[in-house]
Amino acid sequence: MIKGYLLMEAALLVSAASAHAADSASFKPVDDRRIRAVDSKLLLTNELTDYSSGFGRRRETTAEFNADLGRTAVTLSASQAKRKFETDSYKAVEVAGTLYHDWNSRLYTRTHVALASDKPVFASRQIANDFNFKLRSNVVATLGGKYARYYGDRDVLSWSAGGTWYFGGGFASYRYSNYDVDRLGNSHSHLASVRLKDPRGSGQTQLWLGSGTSLHEQEVALSGRKGSYRSVSLQRVQPIKGPLAVNFTLGRTWYDTDAADYRGTTASVGLNYSGWRIF
Repeated sequence: MIKGYLLMEAALLVSAASAHAADSASFKPVDDRRIRAVDSKLLLTNELTDYSSGFGRRRETTAEFNADLGRTAVTLSASQAKRKFETDSYKAVEVAGTLYHDWNSRLYTRTHVALASDKPVFASRQIANDFNFKLRSNVVATLGGKYARYYGDRDVLSWSAGGTWYFGGGFASYRYSNYDVDRLGNSHSHLASVRLKDPRGSGQTQLWLGSGTSLHEQEVALSGRKGSYRSVSLQRVQPIKGPLAVNFTLGRTWYDTDAADYRGTTASVGLNYSGWRIF
């Protein structure tokens, strides 16, 4: 049986994170009957990003729910965010769903759909699919595609490729993404991540490192800008008691755009309850 899981995307990645790093971080290979196993989880997260040089701030609150349905796992989430600039501010809501399915002992897919208000806060629509191939008992390769529409009716098509290596006590992953941005051209991103579990207990620590020219993936307000970015994020999952745990995340992104250079500092805290089942 797949065990359900719920992970904050984004934090970064972060934004969400991310999403790419979050997806890799959620799962681990098990026996030959499953490519990856997941822990069921309810998660509430509050995230704040403060930008330098008068570029304002962003606050986001997210509730996530994951259900274990056997060979299939489903994640549902709802987010509300406010992006405040020097003179203007925008509020938006996003609802999203992700379906994970094991097709056989070597192939599983991840399908993600999201809809949001047409504001410079979230992508207004997204649909993505990943094909994940178990090459060895501890090595998974990923090939994916994605369509998204951003504020101002700017469409983005992308493909990505990467892999995850699982070892005793953690994993290391890497993903390359290439984007075709309407009225802007091509851009790309690199994302690497390492997760280490505590030698004792259920705590864990994860690091993300990112870079590239896909500014729209880091800051929706930059979907029409050319430039580059670098990012680093560190997350600690600290058990409290029983199924309760607290997630702490700190991150920073440096933006170098054709209009200005600035940075964003992100801090988030989440409370999760894991290990439950609906069946």
